[in-house]
Amino acid sequence: MTNIPVPGVPAPPVASEPPSVPTGSDQVAAQFIAALNTAIALIPAFEPKHPETLKFVKRYVSFGDELIASAISAVENNAELAATKKFDVEKARATYQFMIAFRPAIDIVDTLDTNLKFTWQARKAEAIADALRLFAAAKGLGHDPASADVAAHAEIMKRDLKRSRKATKAGKTPAGKTPAPDPTKPPVTQ
Repeated sequence: MTNIPVPGVPAPPVASEPPSVPTGSDQVAAQFIAALNTAIALIPAFEPKHPETLKFVKRYVSFGDELIASAISAVENNAELAATKKFDVEKARATYQFMIAFRPAIDIVDTLDTNLKFTWQARKAEAIADALRLFAAAKGLGHDPASADVAAHAEIMKRDLKRSRKATKAGKTPAGKTPAPDPTKPPVTQ
């Protein structure tokens, strides 16, 4: 069978198969992930979140950090408390030092999380805005009977033109958000 283009009939869509050769973005992401895994390996006694330990952690994590320092001091300065062997001073001191040392790392990782997500969203938003402008142009050009193939592409884009249900529910804009402008209409000026 030959692939002869027919005027007014769009070419069949290209299947979205995974690329056989990694893209530049794939390579950068792989390097970034490898660096993160290397960094994670540096964390002593790294403990991933797990449902079995989560209840225990939630029960005790809300207490003030100062309690650890007070308990260390109490055991070191009172032989009777030290004799109970209910508190491992060296383990607690290492934990307290870990908490102080890694607080800036947590802040950096939190900032990275926020900004990486925003970078992802900003790049998507830019591509979507460009796609909407192209859709508007395709709709306009598609009105010309000589541009039937453009009209067909406009219909395909129209089919795929939908918002995430998370972003909008039943056609409503989330509270506090400004609805995206319709690229097919001129901007309103006051």
